[in-house]
Amino acid sequence: MFIDGLTEQEKQQLAVFLRERDHTPFMVIKHAYAAAQCQRRGVDIHPIDLKYLILLDEAIAELHGKHRIGSALIYDEPRTQAGQDLA
Repeated sequence: MFIDGLTEQEKQQLAVFLRERDHTPFMVIKHAYAAAQCQRRGVDIHPIDLKYLILLDEAIAELHGKHRIGSALIYDEPRTQAGQDLA
């Protein structure tokens, strides 16, 4: 997958979570990746790609408590500015 910051087990759980909600994991990730690339390049994001980027962000936050860092599909635990865990 094009997702960094998740273990293989977390990726499997994400795939099951998306399938249970009638989404094809590959398509969600493909569109989210396209949105992230557009965001990184500073060009307009297609509404469908943005929809799936938001869906992916929300799913990962709900399942694993991780949030996207920057414009790439890189996820990590929320941290304070000092780098300490918020939890």
